[in-house]
Amino acid sequence: MLVKPSFPPFIPHAFLKNSHFMTIAGGTLSRPSALFNELSREEWVEVDSDTSIKLEINEQKEFSSPILILVHGLSGSSQSPYMLGVAQKAWLQNWHVIRLNIRNCGGSETSTPTLYHAAMTDDLEATLNWASSHFSSSLVAIAGFSLGGAIAVHTVSKIKNSIPENLKAMVTVSTPYNLMATSNKMHRGFMNRIYMKRFLKGFIRSMRRKAARYPELYPRDADEGYEDFYSFDRQWTAPSFGFDSPSDYYDKASALHVLPKVNLPTLVIHSEDDPLVTYCDKTHIAIAQNTHVRLLLTQHGGHCAFFGLNPAVGPSWQDVDRWWAENRLIQFCAHQFGISQKKQ
Repeated sequence: MLVKPSFPPFIPHAFLKNSHFMTIAGGTLSRPSALFNELSREEWVEVDSDTSIKLEINEQKEFSSPILILVHGLSGSSQSPYMLGVAQKAWLQNWHVIRLNIRNCGGSETSTPTLYHAAMTDDLEATLNWASSHFSSSLVAIAGFSLGGAIAVHTVSKIKNSIPENLKAMVTVSTPYNLMATSNKMHRGFMNRIYMKRFLKGFIRSMRRKAARYPELYPRDADEGYEDFYSFDRQWTAPSFGFDSPSDYYDKASALHVLPKVNLPTLVIHSEDDPLVTYCDKTHIAIAQNTHVRLLLTQHGGHCAFFGLNPAVGPSWQDVDRWWAENRLIQFCAHQFGISQKKQ
C-alpha cells in the first residue's frame, strides 16, 4: 500500500484558467535552467545493433545520489520546457538527472531506422540498464510527460516481476492512458486542429530526415500524404509495428490496459480541462483499482502546464516556483526516496 504524502492544492494563475492559455503558457514560458543546461553532457546509448539513443545527463559529485529519469512527450525532446523545469528542480535537490530523448527525437532520426510509439519500451529499458550499470548504488525514479508517461507505464508493467530494488517511484503527467479517446478528442475543435498542425510539422521535419538517411525504408515523399494523427498512424505507425490499423494501435498500445500490472509507487497527475488528453471513465477505473497508484486530478492545469498563482506551500514542502505539477513530481519522488526537501 502506498503511503501518501500531503500535497498542497493547485491554485491556477488568475489569467490562465482557460485551458488553452494554460497549455500554451506551459509550452512557451521558459524555466531558469540555462546554467543547468550548460552543465549537462550527452551520452549515446546503444539499444540494439541498429539503434542508439541520446541521453542528456547531469551528474552530482556524490556518486550515490538519487537518479531521476525523465521521458518527454510526442515530438518533444530533452529540451522541452517541462523537461528542463523538472530537471532543474531535481538537480537543486542534489539528484542525478537523465533526460531521455526517445528515438527520432532531439535530432536523433539518423541513429535508428525505426519510428516510435506509445508502447515501445526498448529505449527506456536501455536507459534504466545504463543508469544501473553507472550508478549501481543510487535510488531511481522515472517520470513521463504526456506520451512519455505511457511509455513509462508500459515499461514498468513489462518488468513488474523483475523491478530492481532501487527503482522506487514513477510519475506520469498529462498522460494519454486511453489513446482512442485521446485521438477522438484531438480530432475535434478548432484549437485542437491548431495543436495537431504543430505536431504534424514536427513529424514532417522528422520524416524528411529519415528519408534522407534511410532512402531504402522511407521514400522521398515520406513527409506527404497525411493531415492529422490518424492518417499519419495509418501510413506509418500502424504498419511499421504490425498493427492492423490506427484503431488497432490505439487500442493495443493504450497504457490503461497494463496499468493493473504496475506494482511500483506511482503518482498520476492530470487536469480535467486538459485540451489534448481526455481523462475517461476507463482510465479512472484502472487507476482506482490499483492500490500502488495515486491520482492528483485538478480542475485546471491544461496539458503539461499547471502554472500556479503562487509557489504552493504545504506542511512539509515549499515549492521553488509556480510550476505546481513539476514540484509535485519532485515531492513525490523525494518521499519515495525517503529524503526531505533540500531548502534553496
